[in-house]
Amino acid sequence: MLALDQIAVILPASAFWLFVLYLAAYRPVIFLGFFFILFTMLWRTGSTAFIDLAGPVWSSQTVRYVGPGLATPLHVLAYFVTLAPFVLVLQSKAVKVWVHQCDRRCAPAEVFTIADLTFALSSLFLAYLLVDMARRGSIPLFVHTERHEYTSSTAGEAHRWVVRYGSFLAFWWGLMVASGRLRNRSIDFRYVGLLATLLVYMFLSGNRFSAFYSLLSFFLIPLSAVAAQAEIRKSAVPFHWIGREFRARDIAMMAASLALVIALAAAAIFNNLVSVRGYHGSEVMSEFWERSLIQPSEMGWISYERIFVLNQWQPDKVYNFLFEHPLDPGKNTTPQYLMLETIGEPRTSEHILAGFQFAGGFPEIFFELFGPIYSWAFLLGWGAIAALLTALIVKGTLQGRYASAFMALYVLYGFFVSYIGGMLNFVTVESYWIKIAALAVSLILESRLAAEGLSLLPWAVTTINGPALTRAVRFIRPRQQLRVSK
Repeated sequence: MLALDQIAVILPASAFWLFVLYLAAYRPVIFLGFFFILFTMLWRTGSTAFIDLAGPVWSSQTVRYVGPGLATPLHVLAYFVTLAPFVLVLQSKAVKVWVHQCDRRCAPAEVFTIADLTFALSSLFLAYLLVDMARRGSIPLFVHTERHEYTSSTAGEAHRWVVRYGSFLAFWWGLMVASGRLRNRSIDFRYVGLLATLLVYMFLSGNRFSAFYSLLSFFLIPLSAVAAQAEIRKSAVPFHWIGREFRARDIAMMAASLALVIALAAAAIFNNLVSVRGYHGSEVMSEFWERSLIQPSEMGWISYERIFVLNQWQPDKVYNFLFEHPLDPGKNTTPQYLMLETIGEPRTSEHILAGFQFAGGFPEIFFELFGPIYSWAFLLGWGAIAALLTALIVKGTLQGRYASAFMALYVLYGFFVSYIGGMLNFVTVESYWIKIAALAVSLILESRLAAEGLSLLPWAVTTINGPALTRAVRFIRPRQQLRVSK
């Protein structure tokens, strides 16, 4: 027989998992558009529930036992509050209007498109990445080097660029796939090939799970615009949007790509634990389960204990550290504060200076800063802004307003970091407000150009003239079926 406190943990955790399953089955616009964060929320829900139910469990990073408790209901409620604006902003009624405004103008076969240009440039970039790694003679996978060590010492500038901006590149590729599907009713698998190549490169360069998860998630975001066409056609059949918007061949290819991501991520994690970190035998699984079930939520659970159990809420101290006197103002200050309160000095400074931080940060930093009562209003407002930015991405993809869609993601990325690592000090950085200004300019420009039937970033770049250019385009676009523009 389950005790009441166990039921109080299992019920909300199960409810949230079922809610995300409902989004995947019937609300794909939200599921794909916010998948990057939904996955993290699911993972942390499972992790927090494990600590609540199995505790006390040993946390080697904090050097203490954590759990049991009732952190799960509070965290799940915070997740529901965060997602409530998405359900309202991205409701089918609004999405239907955007779908009817969809830019379906396609290009004749003799026109060189922005997708062709992107593919050509991306292919050259990936080729350079692979050649540059090979000529340096140090492939992290084979020499068992930690990815951070390779990036900071041996790798070239192209590698450092892809580490920093690779997710945005994956988003742009997904934008090209979604736009091609909306205009030409076909999936451009050239970009699936590009993504697979980049994933293999990340595997060779010693990356673990996070790189694969991030690249795939950002690639999927624009596909929410494709799923929008099916979502507005209500159906009682779960996951009907997959069969309605994608052919069997498309589904098979995407399933194969997903299998590749899972296989590479699993192999990368195993390689890191065994070959890089040197764990053997039972240590491998012990370390894996601690990293999967304890480390994602250990700081969050300790924060819950501090605020809701011990009533140690110090908003002035938190604000002062986060925005005025952190250990390192150039980095995410939330983990710095939570680590300082959890493991103290000098360990926190040593970790931060070495470029290492503990996982977690959301929603606990809202409770730390705004307390157990006022935090809910801020969680709701934070979610509302994220939902509106996601809506701009979906709407921009459907309407062919690619600059607005990309800049909306660039602004939304700050919120992504806050949901992943609790970061709040990004709002104090001047460059972030420049991004917001650039988004505003993009929205105004594209709205005015659209009224005149023009595009800031037109799908059709130029007409193909001459046999050399024709052969080149046929090489990079060998089987693409294009309808004639009406």
